[in-house]
Amino acid sequence: MTINHDQETQNGQKSTVSSLVNGRKKSPLLVMTAAPATGHTAPAVHVAREMVKRGFEVIFMSALEFKDSIIKVGAEFYEMSSLWPEGTLEEREKFPVGFPRLVFDLEKIFTDRLPSRSANLRSLLEMVKQRDPSRQIIMVAETCSMAVLPFMYGAPLPKGYTKFPKVININVIPLPVGSIDTGPFGPGLPPDSTESGRARNKLIAQLMEQGPFKGAIEHHKHVLDSLGCKDLTAGHMFDKWVESYDTTFQLCSPSLEYPRSDLHPSIRFAGALPKKGIDPTYPYPAWWSIITSNSALPPNSADRKKVIPIAQGTIATDYTELIIPAINALSPRQDVLLIAMLGIRGASLPPDFVIPENTFVVDYLPYDAALEHANVFVTNGGYGSLMHGVNNGVPMVMAGVTEDKAEVSARAEWAGLAVNLRTQRPTEASIGEAVGRVLRDSGFKERTERVRRENRDLDCLGIIEREVWAFAKG
Repeated sequence: MTINHDQETQNGQKSTVSSLVNGRKKSPLLVMTAAPATGHTAPAVHVAREMVKRGFEVIFMSALEFKDSIIKVGAEFYEMSSLWPEGTLEEREKFPVGFPRLVFDLEKIFTDRLPSRSANLRSLLEMVKQRDPSRQIIMVAETCSMAVLPFMYGAPLPKGYTKFPKVININVIPLPVGSIDTGPFGPGLPPDSTESGRARNKLIAQLMEQGPFKGAIEHHKHVLDSLGCKDLTAGHMFDKWVESYDTTFQLCSPSLEYPRSDLHPSIRFAGALPKKGIDPTYPYPAWWSIITSNSALPPNSADRKKVIPIAQGTIATDYTELIIPAINALSPRQDVLLIAMLGIRGASLPPDFVIPENTFVVDYLPYDAALEHANVFVTNGGYGSLMHGVNNGVPMVMAGVTEDKAEVSARAEWAGLAVNLRTQRPTEASIGEAVGRVLRDSGFKERTERVRRENRDLDCLGIIEREVWAFAKG
């Protein structure tokens, strides 16, 4: 690869961009960004890695904690502000789980970060224009980054641009758009397109906009106004998040989303990102051979045990919410092996918690490594967890109501892939009953396998690449 640009970023870091791709005519330069949280950045970095493999140059704007993972996939790193300014997490814990905390997230984590992120993106776009004024740029942005949104509503263009680059948005949360066929985003209501259901949907949406979400909606509009945006009266802020771009790809298959007769034409289904494989340098825990030896037994062997991974993601670190009650509920079973994945390197369970003989605890283990051996996945309902379960054909038990988790769990239940416990703190009895139900009812596994094949056949990365070329010149 020929390198012929060498320039300082606004952070004083050297960066390089090549003018040719393997000696061929330049392909578009992909400028990518995502909300700087693992559940949002990891899927976008996966896309970046595959686009680099397919010959594209990628500059990825993210927070400093993701620099190494971005550089590792062959993309250039450009720094932006973090998701969690100092003190934010501590302040967040003061708000009760449910709408109060969701509104806090919308205002403080997403909307309040919008000006700095759009300013970061402005600087980045001006930099790449200075490097190569003739180079076509295509944006690939993850919904919750918010960096691109102001430019879609008339914020002043970056210097050197007469129009904003084409934007491909990737959505790695449940579709938050309003619809006559679904309830409003947030409480995890099932869809209902009957005449009475549509009346319900309309009424609840109005109550939500004038009630719990009113302040967040007004704050969102005020911040966009301050950035020079125009024409902000139409549409809910959630609609703007995904309907404002040239294309939004929902990274799942249609069977994982509620049918909407009024879905915006810019929104299309690309399917799940494929499994990316386990890092060959990953050091498996000492007990890993117990899991693999169990999986090597014949499926009908009386000695083969059911493998049940348990996870709470990377944000929820109070293990009394799910991991500990799940261990207590399931460890008495002699036919299971439990894998408690704490999600953060160096994390541990409380020192006074006695780990049962059939339970293995690990601070960090790639989900796919565990799920290749799993029969049921117990999770707090993050969208990434859902898609990992789908990609491995593993049915789930879900317990979570923070962030978008009520909506994730509701969709998994509606699709027939999971039991939804509808709480942040399930009882041991409810967990045990739900896992037993999934193990007994083969329909959960059959439906999950069907959805896995549906997502695989869509070819997510191929769809994204074809859209890039559709927007490319010549």
